[in-house]
Amino acid sequence: MIEIAHLLFTFCLFIAVACAGLRLWRGPTLADRLNAADVVALCAIGLALGHGWFVRDSLWLDVALVAGLVLYVGTTGVSLFLSPAHLSRKDHD
Repeated sequence: MIEIAHLLFTFCLFIAVACAGLRLWRGPTLADRLNAADVVALCAIGLALGHGWFVRDSLWLDVALVAGLVLYVGTTGVSLFLSPAHLSRKDHD
């Protein structure tokens, strides 16, 4: 039963990564791309937690916590250097 739950959890996260990857690729604004990149990173953290739960190893909780902190600091750092005009402007390639 636990294998089925883990497989379903992993499948749902991969669907979320695929949807966020599409938004990351298509845009249209920088804010959309930043949010999509955050979703991909959060899904990676979720996959680390799910793997740790499946193999019953608490080391993956530490990995997920550190990755979450790095993600938070990185997103905050990037957002401090962007002006609101950059976030709302549509990219024209």
